[in-house]
Amino acid sequence: MNKTSLERVKVETRELDRRVKSYSERADDGTVHVKADDTSFAKQDAEKLIELLEERTRYLPLRRGLSVSIEGPESEMKEFIPRVRNSIRDSLVPLVYYVDLDLKRLARLSVILIVVGMLAMGSASILTELSFNAYALHEILVIASWVFIWAAVETFFFERRKLKNRKHHLQRIYSAEFTTANQKGSTATLD
Repeated sequence: MNKTSLERVKVETRELDRRVKSYSERADDGTVHVKADDTSFAKQDAEKLIELLEERTRYLPLRRGLSVSIEGPESEMKEFIPRVRNSIRDSLVPLVYYVDLDLKRLARLSVILIVVGMLAMGSASILTELSFNAYALHEILVIASWVFIWAAVETFFFERRKLKNRKHHLQRIYSAEFTTANQKGSTATLD
């Protein structure tokens, strides 16, 4: 690279850093700005808004509250905001229910995998006590037991954690404060 292109890259990198810092100050305040062009709000709009809110709040700490600022025609916002909030809450109930079902399913699966792993390990131990030489079968059972035990640990600690985080995100959206927009910020359209 020649000297001028190196300087240009440095300037662009500084500009990017400045813009990222400016964006982080706006994004970290716990407010999601949404623009509503159309105040007719249906169930599919609620589902789209939930997806948008999940995406926009993915990197915010879970312990922080959430505020949804909706920008739209001022005259229609008084009855629109409660309708949106109630529609969002009604749509979140089945989502949280299915996440709870998945959590229970993963817990049952983890227990089953750990039991199968322990049975395989116990069978391998019993096999070593027998008088005939079954070294290959013993090794297969030991390896299988560790595979099942690891699958149980992975399911319980890693996959379950993702579902618990999603449940917490959905709960935060459920308890979000919905207000009218009073400041300019990044917006997304409900349509």
